[in-house]
Amino acid sequence: MNSSWRKILATVLFFLIFLDLTSAKKKKREEDTSSIPTETSAVKIALPEKKEFDYFSDIDAPTLENVIHGSPESLRSAISALKRSRENMSESEQVLHYVAVSIMQICWKSQNFIENTTGENFKNGYTGAVSSSKNGIYDPFSEPKDFLAYALPCLVLASSETRSDYFDEAEAALKSALNLNKSSVFANYLLGILYRRKEDFKSSNEYFGYASDLEPNCFECSYAFAESFMSISEYSSAFSLSERLLQNFPQNKNLLKLCAESSFASGDMTNAELYVSRVLQLEPENSYYLLFRARILVKKGEYIRAASLLDAYARKDSSSRDYLVLRFEVQKNWNKNISAATTTIENALVLYPEDTEIVLEAANLASESGSKIAGRSGEELAEQILEKNPDNFQALQIKINSMVLSQKWTEAYKSSTELLKKESLPNSALFTHIKICLNSNHKAEAWQYASKLYAQNPTDEEVLQSYIDVLVSTGRNQEALRLINQLIPTSAAKMKSFLYYEKSFLSSGEAAILADLRSSLTANPRNRDSLFRLYRIYYNKKEYRKAQYYLKQVVALSPNDESLLKLNTELDNLLRN
Repeated sequence: MNSSWRKILATVLFFLIFLDLTSAKKKKREEDTSSIPTETSAVKIALPEKKEFDYFSDIDAPTLENVIHGSPESLRSAISALKRSRENMSESEQVLHYVAVSIMQICWKSQNFIENTTGENFKNGYTGAVSSSKNGIYDPFSEPKDFLAYALPCLVLASSETRSDYFDEAEAALKSALNLNKSSVFANYLLGILYRRKEDFKSSNEYFGYASDLEPNCFECSYAFAESFMSISEYSSAFSLSERLLQNFPQNKNLLKLCAESSFASGDMTNAELYVSRVLQLEPENSYYLLFRARILVKKGEYIRAASLLDAYARKDSSSRDYLVLRFEVQKNWNKNISAATTTIENALVLYPEDTEIVLEAANLASESGSKIAGRSGEELAEQILEKNPDNFQALQIKINSMVLSQKWTEAYKSSTELLKKESLPNSALFTHIKICLNSNHKAEAWQYASKLYAQNPTDEEVLQSYIDVLVSTGRNQEALRLINQLIPTSAAKMKSFLYYEKSFLSSGEAAILADLRSSLTANPRNRDSLFRLYRIYYNKKEYRKAQYYLKQVVALSPNDESLLKLNTELDNLLRN
C-alpha cells in the first residue's frame, strides 16, 4: 500500500512540475513576443548620419569643403592644410591634394600655380577623371555618389575644346553636383563654360555671374562674366565690368581688348580708341588691333588718319577681309572715288564671295551709283543674300532702292509695302516708301505717312524734307512755301540747298526757277537733283552746251550710273551735229 501510494504521489508531482515548466515557457514566449515592435508600436531608432564622401571620410570637413568650394583662395587653404602632414599623408589625402592642385591649374590659370603632388599615383575614379580631363577626355563615374564624383570629369570643359559629344551628360552631372553644393565656384564656372560652348549665352551669363558673386576676386570668373555680356548684346555692361576689373589688373591684355571691343560695340569711340592704343603699346605688331584702330577712326570720320593706318597695314596684308572693307569705306565716303571703291569691293567679292557684309556693301554701292559690281546690279546682289535669308532687312532695302533707281515703281511699291509689315522699321524705310508712293500714283498714302512723321518729329531734317516733298507733290503749295520760307534763314547748307530746290517747283517764271536752282547750288554745289533739273531745263530749251555743263557734274557724282552715261552720250552726239 505504501509502495503504491508513493508511485501515485511521484506521478502527481511530476505532472505538476511539467505543468509549471510549460506555463513558464509560454509566459516567457509571450513576454519575448510582446517586445517585438509591430507596425503600430514600432519606435524609430536614430541612425548615424550617412557620410557623403566615404572615400574622403578620414579628412577633416573644412579641408574637404575648401576643395569643393574650389575658388583659388579656398584651394590654397586646402592644399596648405593637406601639406602639413606631408610625411604621413594617407592615400585619400594624397588624392585630394592632387584633385585640389589640378582644379587650381585647370580652372584658374592666372594663378600660375606650381605644386608637386603624388596623388595621381593612386588609381581610382577621382584621379582617373582628373587625368582624363587633362587629356581632353570626359570620363564620368559609373555610379557617382558624391560632389567630386559628379564634378571632376567636367574639368575637361576648361582644359579642352575639341569635343562636344558629352555636353548633355556633363550638364546633368554639374547640376547634380550643384544640388549637393550650390556654392561651388568651380562647378558654377564650368557650367558657364558648358553653356557658352552650347551657345546658350543667357544661361552662360547666369552661371558666370553666380561664380563671380561667390568669388569676386577670381580673375577668370569676373572676366568670363564681363565677356559673357558681349554675347547677349549688353555691351555697356561688358564695358563697365571689364573696366572695373582692369583696376586690379591694369596690364592684362585680354581685359584691355575686352574694354576696346565692348566700348566700340556700345558706340563709345573715345574709349575704344584709348584702349586699342593701350593694346598696341603692349603689342605694337598686333595687326588685328592696328586694323581695329583704323576701323574706329573710320567710324569717327577721321579718314586721313585711318587711311594712313590702312597704308601701313597693306604692306603686310592687302587681301585681308577687314582691310578691304575699310579701304572700300574710305574710298567711297572720303575720297569719293567710286571707281577705286568699285575695284576694291570687286576684289573683296572674288576673295570672299559668300561674305554677307561684303555682298551687301557691293549691293549698296551698285544701288546708289546705278552701276554694276562684278557684272551684277544692286538688285541682283541683294537677291544673293535674300536667297539664304529672306528676312534680311538691309538686302530688302537695297533691292527696293535699286528698283527706285531703275524706276520700277510698281514692283518697288509691292516690295516696299511688304517691308512695312515688319516691326521696328527705321524711318529710312518710310522715307523710301513715301518716295515710291509719290511716283506710283499713291499720293494719298504718301501724305498719310509723311504727315504722321511730321507730327511726331517736326524738327528732324529728314522728316522735314520728306514732308515738304509730299506737300509740293500733292499740290499743297501755300503750306509748302510758308514752311520753306520759314526754314531757309536758319537752315544749314545742305538743308538750305534742298529747300531752294523744292522752292523752284513753286516759283513762277523761268527767271525765278533758275534763281532758286542757282541758290540751291550755292548752298551745296553737289546737289544732284538741282544739277539734273538745270540740265533738263536747258536741254528742253535746246541749249545743249549749258545742258552738258550741268549733266557732266551729275555724271562726276555718279560716274558709273549707266542711265546718266547714256544721256551724256546722247548729248555728245547732239553737240557734234
